[in-house]
Amino acid sequence: MQHNSKKYPGIFDTMMSLMSGEPISLKIHTPSKGEFRAVTEGSSFGVTQPSELFSKIYLNILNPGEHASSNEQSKPIAGALGTVPLTIISTVPDIADHYYNLIVEAKSEIMIFSNFWKHSYAAQRIGDALKLLSKRIGQTNGSCVTVKIMFDRGSVKHLFQPRVLVTEAEWNTLGLPPTQDTPNIDLEVINYHNFPIGTFHSKFMVIDRRIAVLNSCNIQDNSNLEMMCQFEGPIVDEVWDHAIWTWGLLVVSKHSSANGGGSGSLTDPNAVVAPVNSTSLNDPPPRRAIEDVSNILNRSVMNQFLPDATGDDIAKVPFRSHLRLNTKDIPMVLAPRAAYASFGNVSLNTPQNAAWLSAIHFAKSKIFIQTPDLNAPQVITALLEAVKCGVEVIIILCLGYNDLGEMLPTQGGHNEWVVAHMMKQLSEEERNMLKIYWYVGRDMVRPVHASKHFRTCHIKLMIVDERVGIQGSGNQDTQSWFHSQEINIVIDSEEVCKQWMEQLVANQNSFLYGRGNEVDGIWRDSLGSQVPGYWF
Repeated sequence: MQHNSKKYPGIFDTMMSLMSGEPISLKIHTPSKGEFRAVTEGSSFGVTQPSELFSKIYLNILNPGEHASSNEQSKPIAGALGTVPLTIISTVPDIADHYYNLIVEAKSEIMIFSNFWKHSYAAQRIGDALKLLSKRIGQTNGSCVTVKIMFDRGSVKHLFQPRVLVTEAEWNTLGLPPTQDTPNIDLEVINYHNFPIGTFHSKFMVIDRRIAVLNSCNIQDNSNLEMMCQFEGPIVDEVWDHAIWTWGLLVVSKHSSANGGGSGSLTDPNAVVAPVNSTSLNDPPPRRAIEDVSNILNRSVMNQFLPDATGDDIAKVPFRSHLRLNTKDIPMVLAPRAAYASFGNVSLNTPQNAAWLSAIHFAKSKIFIQTPDLNAPQVITALLEAVKCGVEVIIILCLGYNDLGEMLPTQGGHNEWVVAHMMKQLSEEERNMLKIYWYVGRDMVRPVHASKHFRTCHIKLMIVDERVGIQGSGNQDTQSWFHSQEINIVIDSEEVCKQWMEQLVANQNSFLYGRGNEVDGIWRDSLGSQVPGYWF
């Protein structure tokens, strides 16, 4: 959902941005006491009192500025309560297996969104789940389930329209089943891209308007460590509304549901369906043997190197792919951005960017970021300002991730260059507050350059003051900040943020072996050698 804005970036704005290299500014608003009172007394969060930090971020999301990221409009953003009963930090196959478990239990409606969609283990699992679901419906004489799938695969047809209907012959090549194998499913697939550079980068799924999952991964095989969060409660209604708008449909008026005022189904606006009993699913146990961890990380890796870590540390702190939390409802709010197709970095004022910048701006003690790429000028400037104000900033990056793309004109540069540039802006004392880590796989003792396609990380997460977390599809790079369509959720919970950090620490060796040099941020071994593949 994109908050209604007053003005869209025009040709003059774009030309000025291209000539100057500077985007339109985004001003962070410091809320008044009256605005705080409106948040705490509003109906969105009931009797739950949002924290001061969350409230500041929330109010900035509601009013991201005068310039919108798209001329497409949807309903205004609204906060809601919700829970995070499951977090998966693992490789794509583990997340695809959970997709399978949710899909086969669907009762009325499935909506799946991904950037890439390739024939892969993940695509095959989704296809198998749809076939099994259709078979179950036939055995029980149940109602047909509506399934909508959207991805971004560049096509000449996108020159004329952003949403292109995918034929059955094409979706069969992508691991999705033919209609003859799924007679009780109404499947529609759309290829969505705003030409030329308005990439559809969101990755999420909504099941029966009762469960939403936001993940960092696409439907493909790769070497990435990824993160998926499952959300339940009233927040799912907001995700559903965003899904409907993304599909290209009008957001309909809301109808009652067990979520507490949920939106209607595509097939039956008044349908009320039973929630998926996710607690009955069998999660993999924590892995305490290094061989088991390597098997997880190698499930969809082309080049399977031998691990070089020992098993002692893993035995003490096991790799925990699935984290279940029985928490009470907590305040949440969506922080999306719509696609902006034109060149020039003018599309800054969006809920996503307002969330990130206000979180950094209002941080008092600590900012943690894990992202594959970091080069958006605004986040770099904001993080440096936070360090200069005495805030500890911890960043985990991936060596060499999408370097060729990040080095294109106006994109901002690759991670190593950006980190070295940031360190140069700080005094020796300030550098101690900026801690750079490079992703190290749980079975490794050193980073591996992304060009090896062996151990990479694609997680997108920000945690501020160990209290507010922002999780979703957006990277901290220029493309995600200014052009791609994204979806993120901001949560307000010390407990969830604490558990997320513990799971992150357990599922990678970045904190043990990935610390960058305190002078320039670059990783070097005990002999002073850098990882092969560096650009300088």
